[in-house]
Amino acid sequence: MKSILEEGIRDFKADFKSGNWQRQIANILTSLRILAPFVLIPLICFDKLNIFVIMVVFFFLTDTFDGYFARKYKSVSKFGAYLDAVVDKVFAISLLIPILIQTSLNNTNFRLVIINIILEVVIGLLNLYAFSKNLRPASTKIGKIKTVFLFVLLGILYLSKVINISNIYLFIFIILTIILQIITIFSYLSQIKKRKITINSSL
Repeated sequence: MKSILEEGIRDFKADFKSGNWQRQIANILTSLRILAPFVLIPLICFDKLNIFVIMVVFFFLTDTFDGYFARKYKSVSKFGAYLDAVVDKVFAISLLIPILIQTSLNNTNFRLVIINIILEVVIGLLNLYAFSKNLRPASTKIGKIKTVFLFVLLGILYLSKVINISNIYLFIFIILTIILQIITIFSYLSQIKKRKITINSSL
């Protein structure tokens, strides 16, 4: 992992020194999402909902365009992939935490959101571990479906604050997301284990 960070810093300096700063646009956009919890959590705590929505859209756009610029300027790198994997988890968790802050923990559905947060942290830690071993679990269909469910769940949770949504529907969606997160974790563990076996057997 240290070598990946060093490579990223080295490329950053080289691109700006040579005038090819456009190659770093993708990493800069990705890095902006690290700020998400420091921006979104205070906004929701101080009930600045309009600004909160604007900032969520802004962070979503950075996620949309970082890949576009990486491909456009042919700047796809291990560091960029590592950074994207980490900040995506930070962004998702920074959207889940405000829901807990504004909701009574006596509500069963919102207590379950804590499990979503824990599992998303575990997935993030698995990504970090994989990168530290110069591995990267391939994105699976289950992982992609999990991500879609997670962000749809976030949308439903926030909508439930302003419109009436049946608790049973919330419960079902939360449980489905938890199941997909657990399957994703086991999928990543399986990939990491297989890669380690392959590496060891080649020594």
